[in-house]
Amino acid sequence: MHTTEFAVPAESERVAFGRLLWVVPLAAISAAVANVLVYFVGVATGAISLSVLFPSAAGESPLTVGMVVATSVVGAVGATVVFALVGRFSRSPIRTFRIVAAVVLALSFIPPLTIPAVPISMVLTMELMHLVTAFIIVGLLTTLARRR
Repeated sequence: MHTTEFAVPAESERVAFGRLLWVVPLAAISAAVANVLVYFVGVATGAISLSVLFPSAAGESPLTVGMVVATSVVGAVGATVVFALVGRFSRSPIRTFRIVAAVVLALSFIPPLTIPAVPISMVLTMELMHLVTAFIIVGLLTTLARRR
């Protein structure tokens, strides 16, 4: 006889939509603070060069704290929208969201590799920021916004 004692109980796979109102800002702020720390370590060690320019709305600009914070917050808000949609339409929203998040994380590694004339240390630092963002946001959403 086949047992399912290791199966995830259905009730642990539900999203507590009401908690998203405080989990989203927590995830956004946590990711932003962690990435700013990575940024400052990168600048201090020379891994991030402020002379490398990135395309922006105003032309070209160096990687700044403002850009790091903004992209962290946008990532948290975007992930939350996806989390809410998956939570609404999936039978296993936590598992499904983690899979979607892993795919998006893998795809997020591509853009830093395509920026011309960027030192590899800077690319690796930006990739680290992507990892930090993903672990914080996915971790907070799938644990604190899970209905128990």
